[in-house]
Amino acid sequence: MKEPRRINVLIVDDDPIAREQARQDISFFVEETRIRTAGNSVEMMRILKTEPIDLAFLDMEMPDIDGFTIADYLTKTQPKTKYVFLTGHTELGAKSYEYEPLDFLCKPVNMIRLQKTFDRFDRDRVPSETRGQIALETPNGFVLIDPREVLYIARDNRKAVIHCTNGKYTVNNTLGELELMFGDYDLIRCHQSFLVALKHVMSAEKAGFGRTYQAVLDTGETVPVSRGQFADLKAQLTGRGIRFI
Repeated sequence: MKEPRRINVLIVDDDPIAREQARQDISFFVEETRIRTAGNSVEMMRILKTEPIDLAFLDMEMPDIDGFTIADYLTKTQPKTKYVFLTGHTELGAKSYEYEPLDFLCKPVNMIRLQKTFDRFDRDRVPSETRGQIALETPNGFVLIDPREVLYIARDNRKAVIHCTNGKYTVNNTLGELELMFGDYDLIRCHQSFLVALKHVMSAEKAGFGRTYQAVLDTGETVPVSRGQFADLKAQLTGRGIRFI
């Protein structure tokens, strides 16, 4: 197991039960003594005036302040701090396109999603010029793939097809393995057989009859969205100002 991160984390949530649960969950990834909690704006400001914070988890709905106001305050007082929006209502994410959150999580937070948030935080701390390509094995040998060029990945039996802006590649990995490899690059599961790159999604719309959806990419291609993955995808997309039709 990876050693807990030695970073300072702040949790801002007026609900004491949710706040304590978040503290316990985050302690799996961060040294417990470095986690601070605040139940209101006064407590939050007291902490921010005395301690540098690396990562903040911000409840978007509190009686005396909202997550957007806290984000504004953080940007002014500790501009290097990364922050994550927390909410139980995904529709509140529509406004967050004006901000630059590290992530957007629905409460209660799933531990696998929280792992991805910390993976993203780790990745974000690495200068962009040092981010390299990933070597993957294909039936014809190895290929180097730049994760930033990936549009979506589709399962093909025990293998997977990676669709990139410069072509597509069939690799010997399972979709689950690729989900772990590419999770730091905003590729998320939208269907049991598909991963999609959030930055290439222009909108999401109903597909045919029933309650199924599809994501529309900036290339004009569509990728299916299953009901089981709908809530997480919606939270991610609305947090980036992307519309649902």
